[in-house]
Amino acid sequence: MKNSRMTDRAPVQRGEEMKLMKERLTRCLQLLKINHDERMRKTAFELIEKSNDFENRSQHWGWITALNAIAGSCLLNQRAFSQSEVYDFLTIAVTTSLEGRTKAIDELIFRVYRDVMATYESMDAKSKIAFPKIIVDVVAILGGGVDTSGKRTPIHNVEVYYQTRKSDVNSIISVTPSTTPVTTATAASIESIEEDMKVKKPALSKDEESELVDILNKITERKKEDIKASIAKLERRDILRIKDLGKNYSKIQKYSKLIADTDNLQGFKTALQNESGRKLSSFQIQHAANSVRKAKLYLENVLDGKFIPHGSYGINHTKHNLEYGYLIVGLMESSRKRITSRRAGA
Repeated sequence: MKNSRMTDRAPVQRGEEMKLMKERLTRCLQLLKINHDERMRKTAFELIEKSNDFENRSQHWGWITALNAIAGSCLLNQRAFSQSEVYDFLTIAVTTSLEGRTKAIDELIFRVYRDVMATYESMDAKSKIAFPKIIVDVVAILGGGVDTSGKRTPIHNVEVYYQTRKSDVNSIISVTPSTTPVTTATAASIESIEEDMKVKKPALSKDEESELVDILNKITERKKEDIKASIAKLERRDILRIKDLGKNYSKIQKYSKLIADTDNLQGFKTALQNESGRKLSSFQIQHAANSVRKAKLYLENVLDGKFIPHGSYGINHTKHNLEYGYLIVGLMESSRKRITSRRAGA
């Protein structure tokens, strides 16, 4: 009899939690002034109804779930926010989902605000469509240590996480609504829609392989036969990444000389900013310098398969952080740019 009462009460509790979740979503839509956008509103509510995120979650996660539904609606409807809308979205996420903020968290949030003001207008359409999702995940980590996919990230790595997500939009990029019907959209479908953007693993041509082996032989001083055997075991994305570093070997040598003096990175900073045509923060300069110093170690660890993914998320944070540094320096190409280049050449 006791178990029967508990079973009868469960749907009631779920109904009350769902009602509260929809109230939060409605409030967010109103604050963003997009509650009259029928497609955005309808998709967001469908995502909420199909979500289980409100179960066994803290109060801050309730707001995260509502904001994540809006971000998912942007992806599925290919809706890009204006700069002011993104600014408001970030403000709502911070004020509803972060309590008892530390000075370190406030400083990081400020840098995100400043980045939005400085770079958002120059982003391409796909990056803008994906940006709300990045904001939700960053705020989720600051509030609870994990993003909406369950990936755990330490607070001190959040800026790296943010910049990497910006550089690699392919991890959350969307397909058109006609390919993924809005009426059947679920949280899982948002996580899987990047499959539409994936390309088949390209095999290196004989000339490309020979050139890569020669360069890696110079850098690592390993036997060419051993290098060939290691490359044969690598995944496509790792082959492309070490190919990028090999292609930019002369730059690695140049930058290594500029950062020989660890106390003065001004020459390195000047060279990077002149070549990239954009200003870089002290954090980015330090991060890039660290990655350049460890280029040989990175290549050796990739060849040896030492970057073992941690936990259930398939991420090796050391590898992830080094690759972010190579993206800053321009020694490595992001997945999004690589796909764009392939399509342009098709």
